[in-house]
Amino acid sequence: MRMLAATFSLMFLFAAVLAFARQGSSLPALANLNEGPDVCKVESLPAEVQRRLKEEFGSWRVQEPTDLSPRAHERWESEKPLACPGIAMGRFENAKTLSYAVLLIPKDHADTGYKFLVFSPNAGQPSYELGAVDSGGGGAANFFIYRIQIGKFFDERSKKKFRVHTSEGILLVDSAEKEYGAEVYFWSVGSYQHQPVDY
Repeated sequence: MRMLAATFSLMFLFAAVLAFARQGSSLPALANLNEGPDVCKVESLPAEVQRRLKEEFGSWRVQEPTDLSPRAHERWESEKPLACPGIAMGRFENAKTLSYAVLLIPKDHADTGYKFLVFSPNAGQPSYELGAVDSGGGGAANFFIYRIQIGKFFDERSKKKFRVHTSEGILLVDSAEKEYGAEVYFWSVGSYQHQPVDY
């Protein structure tokens, strides 16, 4: 009888904790952590990168979740952990410094083109160098970027072939129905290279 009472007490306690958690503010906050306008804030980037984006790419803005086509949004949402489809941060050039990749779309007529850029810190200086630069025409709503582990796509033989010495890279995904594909951008011998991959 005591065992039965203890079991009911535990069940009641568990139910009370669940009810409290559902009423609390932490659960919705976790659910919406990667949703809403804050996920792709340019303010998350270094001040120097923000300045260059404003001055050199003033008519462009970061690709946001709401800009994605339904197919691209579905594919992007499957990424874990979910991140901004227009910003990727990682140690793309070496293990010591962070680089910042951005996928920009026009402020007006968002789906008409994109620019893919990578900003990396200049050694010993507060400035950032613009590395990878790529661009495309229509269908920008089908694209997103994502930080990846190089080892997920390149084995040791491929790393030697492409002379890849970093552990992280950037995946540029095109989720268009008839054009589905992905390119891995990686640092090799002083510049960004890219290769198509199955994804």
